[in-house]
Amino acid sequence: MTRENLFLMYIAIGLSTIVVAGAGCTSGGGGPGGGNPSPTPLIPAGIYYVNGGTNPNKVFGLSSAPVAAGGVPSPLPNAPYQATGQNGASGAPYGIAIAGGNILYAVNSNAGSVSWFTINGDNSLTLGSQVSTNGTTPAGICVSPNGKFAAVAETASNEIETFSIGAGGTLTSVSHTTGNGLNAPIDCAFAPDSGAVYVTNSALGGGISAFAVSGAGLLTPIASYPVNPGALQGVAVTSSGVLFAATPGGGGIGEFAVAAGDALLSQGFTATAAGPYGVAVAPNGQSVYVATAGANAVDAYHISGFTLSRLAGAPYQTQVSQSQYVAVSSAGNLLVDLSPISLGVTLFAINGDGTLGYAPLNLYGIPNLPGGSAADGVVVR
Repeated sequence: MTRENLFLMYIAIGLSTIVVAGAGCTSGGGGPGGGNPSPTPLIPAGIYYVNGGTNPNKVFGLSSAPVAAGGVPSPLPNAPYQATGQNGASGAPYGIAIAGGNILYAVNSNAGSVSWFTINGDNSLTLGSQVSTNGTTPAGICVSPNGKFAAVAETASNEIETFSIGAGGTLTSVSHTTGNGLNAPIDCAFAPDSGAVYVTNSALGGGISAFAVSGAGLLTPIASYPVNPGALQGVAVTSSGVLFAATPGGGGIGEFAVAAGDALLSQGFTATAAGPYGVAVAPNGQSVYVATAGANAVDAYHISGFTLSRLAGAPYQTQVSQSQYVAVSSAGNLLVDLSPISLGVTLFAINGDGTLGYAPLNLYGIPNLPGGSAADGVVVR
């Protein structure tokens, strides 16, 4: 079954449970489909990059700076940026990540490769090169907090692969493995100490596969962990060691503590708005944001230990079709929600308490992105 068909199945299941979505939340205002608040504070200036899924694949870079004055996001100099050669295949790219603040990685899923770029002083990108993945259909990519390694989930071959990060962002394959419950792996996140990587599996019953990562980047299985009903998508980990994994069909997020030896301990499950897909945490570790494709909204929660409480006004409704990916700036003041169906983004200002303020418009397009593209990954600098 293709990733797109799995996604549609998850949304159908999630919509069937929309009446009870959010039942596990302990507090907070609003419900699925809540109205738009006033667009205050102003949308902050920020830079975001979208993995386009064109042929050849390209990365689209934009600035949100004009929005505060009533404009629309503007393309960065010389954008879009070609990520693959002319033989690069089109199709869902998905993975995109920033390392060290000045290197960007983009997964070229159908081409079976990862490209790296230097982020220049004006935020434009300069292509370095690309490396082929050992497995097929690479999807999510994550970077270790210590900046030494990147990991790629390779869906079709049921693999996770680690790469060492060299000068200029150069990637060198170090280790790859199957087993330990890997079943259509789709996304990944590192432990705060960089000593483990956690992989979400998009097949039914897949759960989370955890692997220890040695100082040389070698992978060793730790264990696999179920998340009822177990078909997962996005994953994120706070700096204090709280892991969140989204299950679209299950209508919520599983919560885990990163324990001794980087093993995971289940801390429960929180129902969200329908069709949770992408997950992002605030840099201060106090908020988690969930793109909910079935509700076309961003759900948001305050994190207190392992207890989640829905933030006032959440879920924050968008006007896109299938709100699927979400990313937060390193400054913690800008959130970008991406729809691969609408080929555009909704921008939010993040207030000091983690609540979100809308941009004047609910949907901003991606200039020069042709129809039929995937637009399947977003990262905010």
